[in-house]
Amino acid sequence: MNLFFKGILIKLFLSVFMLLNVSSISAEDCKIVISGSDMMKFDTNEINISKSCEKFVVILKHSGNLPVNAMGHNIVFLEADNLQKVVSKVNMAHGIQNGFMPEMEEVLFKSEMIGGGQETTLELDRKVFNSEKEYVFICTFPGHFALMKGKLKI
Repeated sequence: MNLFFKGILIKLFLSVFMLLNVSSISAEDCKIVISGSDMMKFDTNEINISKSCEKFVVILKHSGNLPVNAMGHNIVFLEADNLQKVVSKVNMAHGIQNGFMPEMEEVLFKSEMIGGGQETTLELDRKVFNSEKEYVFICTFPGHFALMKGKLKI
């Protein structure tokens, strides 16, 4: 094989390698791991979703040791304007399996409630969000949303 063809093959190989590498970087930009602790804190107070992400994956980990019925955590996404309406409905009577809240159209996405050492995955459809609006995320275990909250930015 002459040098000309070897050069083309090397360039082709490098181009494919670079494309594959860019794809994996983009996939990582569309995912975040968040941890909630027994101290009623998320380890981040801001999530940024790139407009290039069609889907965005949130992995919620409970870094504490307490069981779900004592110190459960979930992650709920909603418009900032609906925060008070949603938290006013949080009540133990709705049950842990429902995140202690009724079904509400104001809730855009909601993970399951998890306890110490557990994790859950939630997939968000970015098309649900409007970049002109403000969004927040909270934990709806009663009383936790006062400390366990943050902003979602598109």
